[in-house]
Amino acid sequence: KTRIEAAAKSVKGVSTANWEIDKKTLHLNYDSTQTDLDAISKAVALAGHDTEKDKADQKAYDALPNCCKYRK
Repeated sequence: KTRIEAAAKSVKGVSTANWEIDKKTLHLNYDSTQTDLDAISKAVALAGHDTEKDKADQKAYDALPNCCKYRK
């Protein structure tokens, strides 16, 4: 939760990010004149988490703590 939210908030223009664990949904508030969903998705993927638009590379995924790995 913390890693996903921090990755999203690292994108300029994102003011809030809240990962809803049970629903696997990221709620965002962002300034569309500064960023877009593609940039946010790429930031989350760089942190090791797949999104609907982007898949985390294997190295980023492997760096996740064991408790956060979700691929089978």
